[in-house]
Amino acid sequence: MTSTVLRTDQLTSDEKHWFAVAICGAIIADGNVAPEELKYLEKALSFLPSTEKVDGLIQGVKDQKLPALGPLSNSSRETQTKMLFEIISVIASDNALSTREMEYLFRIGQKLGFPAEYVQMVMRWGNEGIVWRRKMGHLLQVGVELEPEYGE
Repeated sequence: MTSTVLRTDQLTSDEKHWFAVAICGAIIADGNVAPEELKYLEKALSFLPSTEKVDGLIQGVKDQKLPALGPLSNSSRETQTKMLFEIISVIASDNALSTREMEYLFRIGQKLGFPAEYVQMVMRWGNEGIVWRRKMGHLLQVGVELEPEYGE
């Protein structure tokens, strides 16, 4: 079974830079930066070796102007898939998925070489996770209030 964890320590310097820019783009995709997304920004930038790159990306997020991303075709399919999952996790961290964020995910999926149908399927699962997180507290309370029904 393939691990779903992206090991940034195993990425090339080009992959690290592309991934960091993509995550910064995900954070600003909806036009505002939520506090939950800032946690991901810190994580995204922590693996970059250059403070100049980190400072430049932080300024890019503040200005909402980031370097353009080209296709990431020299990476393994596993790395590309894990990057897409991480980027969707960043976008879904504020428990919302706006039209602008979905458009961004489609562009990122295209730059990673994924068919639109695959990106749409992964976004649907991400959206279902958002619904789950929103309803979890209510479902937990309902479960606590239920009387046990033990079968034989």
